[in-house]
Amino acid sequence: METYVDQLDEEALEYLTGPKRLLTEQTIAEHRFGVVRSPEPGHEAVRDYIAIPYLAPDGTVLSIRFRRLDAQDLDLTGSVELPKRTPKYRSMPGDIPRPYGTEALQRGTRNIVLTEGEFDRAVSNQCDLPAIGIPGANVWEKVWRRLLVQFDGIFVLHDDDDAGRELVTKISNSGLDAVRPIPMSGGDVTSFYATHGRDGLRAKLGA
Repeated sequence: METYVDQLDEEALEYLTGPKRLLTEQTIAEHRFGVVRSPEPGHEAVRDYIAIPYLAPDGTVLSIRFRRLDAQDLDLTGSVELPKRTPKYRSMPGDIPRPYGTEALQRGTRNIVLTEGEFDRAVSNQCDLPAIGIPGANVWEKVWRRLLVQFDGIFVLHDDDDAGRELVTKISNSGLDAVRPIPMSGGDVTSFYATHGRDGLRAKLGA
C-alpha cells in the first residue's frame, strides 16, 4: 500500500484537493490515499485509479478500494481524452464489503456519523466529525449494527436522493434506535461542504 502512497503525483493530488473532493493535504495523508501508476501484481486493471486503503485502528491495511480517474474528474476541458473504465469503483478480488474508517469507533464519543462513501467520510473527518463510511448506498450489512449500538446518536449524512433515503431505512430496520437521518440538501456531504463549509456542516448536525 505504501507504494501507492509514494506514487501520489501532482495530477492525483489536484483531483483530491480540487473542487471534486476538497480534501486538505493533511486529510489525504491521514487517510493514506494514493494512486496506482505502477500496479502491483494483480492490480493491473486499476492502473491510474486512486487507491483508498481500509485501515484497522492500529493502521494495518485490511483492504484497498480503487476509484477511477477520468478526464471529467481531472477537469482537463477536453484537451486530453483519458480512457473510460467501468465500474467507477473496484475492490480487490474476493474482498467483502466492510465499513470504512472504523478507527472512529475508538474515539470515545457518544455520537457517530455515517456517510455514503469513503470520500464523504474523509470530508466529515476533516470537519472534526467522527465518521464511518458505508461503501455505497446499496451496501449495508445488518451485522454492522453491532459496531453502532454503543452510540446515543447515529447521524446518517445521506445523499439527497431515493438511494440515500433507502439506505437510512435499511440502517433503521437493522435494529438501531438512535438513527438520525440528515439529508445533504441538493447533493452529498462533499457538495454540502463546498457550499456551506466546515461550520455549516457541523451546524447541520447541531455540533
